[in-house]
Amino acid sequence: MRRVYNSRPLNRRELLGLLLAIPASLRSAARAAPPAALRVLRAKTGRVESVPLEEYVAAVLPAEIGRRAPAAALEAQATAARSYAVARPGRHAEEGADLCDATHCQVYAGLASATSETRAACATTRGLVLAQKGRVIAAPFHAVCGGRTARPRDVWDDEENPDLEPVEDDACRDASGFAWRHGIRRNEIPALGATLGFPEARFLEVFSRDGTGRVSAVRLAARGGGTRTVRGFDFRKSASELWGWGSVRSTAFEIAESRTEYLLTGYGTGHGAGLCQAGAIARARRGESATEILSLYYRGAEVRLLDTIS
Repeated sequence: MRRVYNSRPLNRRELLGLLLAIPASLRSAARAAPPAALRVLRAKTGRVESVPLEEYVAAVLPAEIGRRAPAAALEAQATAARSYAVARPGRHAEEGADLCDATHCQVYAGLASATSETRAACATTRGLVLAQKGRVIAAPFHAVCGGRTARPRDVWDDEENPDLEPVEDDACRDASGFAWRHGIRRNEIPALGATLGFPEARFLEVFSRDGTGRVSAVRLAARGGGTRTVRGFDFRKSASELWGWGSVRSTAFEIAESRTEYLLTGYGTGHGAGLCQAGAIARARRGESATEILSLYYRGAEVRLLDTIS
């Protein structure tokens, strides 16, 4: 481990601070090889583009966190987006690509979408990734956590998910999408059930919650007594496909039943794991650095230079 002059070991936050302080030109010169190119599937045309990693990250940032995000938030997002891209090679191997340009992977609108600010954020963080147990992680991120982030393994059942600790976060409280409500009329339940393989459904209820309080399972019931239990993630996905992504914004919700509908009252927008983009923006605006932002949202991982990971 690297040490300072008094021989005290550097902690993770100090090491990240030093890495971010190294001029981009020096970090670039120290790399053993230039960044690899990514094969990006353009969903609308089916065409596959070969894009240098750093140019890809700069072009992803505007669509993912916005063109006007403060520098520290852009730098944190750049590190996360770079990590995700490196950790998910061949996700679209059947189409001859690594990643697609949609929300299934990361939103990419072409190299022309990069701005001077996003290019600067990439230059500042060039080569930095998030790692765990010696491997680059597919660093998750989302729009608004609603007050507390989720544990990735509670959201997805992919064994490659990083083991990140959920954290309390009040920074996104004033963001659009922090609190939401959505009513599901009783006569809409069969259509919802049909998308989940249970068209007989007439009733619904929260079946279980994970350790952060998010809905991990929803139970659908039929009049004859039959039931089907589905993951909270799948319930939200089906509801969003039926009524739009602004309907059931997250799995952090309560259900209140009335004679005519089920009213969902919830917090946050997105899956909730990893970096909260609204929180990162708010924290950057109040003076927090990319180091501090990453240390909070990716607790359990560390920032490394890509070429130091075998």
